[in-house]
Amino acid sequence: MTSQLLRSPKLLTPGEGKSFQMANLTFTLKLGQDNTQSEWVMHEITGTTDNGAPLHSHPWAETFYVLEGEVEVQVANRKALAIPGTMMYVPENVAHSFRICSPTTRMLEIIPTFAAGFYREAGEKAPSLPADLDAFLAVCEKHHVRLF
Repeated sequence: MTSQLLRSPKLLTPGEGKSFQMANLTFTLKLGQDNTQSEWVMHEITGTTDNGAPLHSHPWAETFYVLEGEVEVQVANRKALAIPGTMMYVPENVAHSFRICSPTTRMLEIIPTFAAGFYREAGEKAPSLPADLDAFLAVCEKHHVRLF
């Protein structure tokens, strides 16, 4: 097994980092492409009950790790209640969703750098749903995100 060293040391506490809203969730950049040889980025995602992501797929793999709270997750046809310590890996183009079940939740998301543009653009154009639904759908189409 190989390990990858960060280009520059990084120490961030909960809530620290540049944040943006997307679809009723708060995304905080914890580790950006500058520290990962432009390979991946890590967001901390926080949200409240009944918020999350509808069933969708996209052309990149994604990993989630639940830090706090409870999240109902679906990957393909498998559903589970994710509690702290649960990891969810989603290969590219596999349908998945999540819904926050606890009053609040906090989880980490790791995505490839090329996918970060979707999150930035969706955050700029669709910070809340359903108010920004048309803008969100346009960003999804541009980045090949399919909603089911």
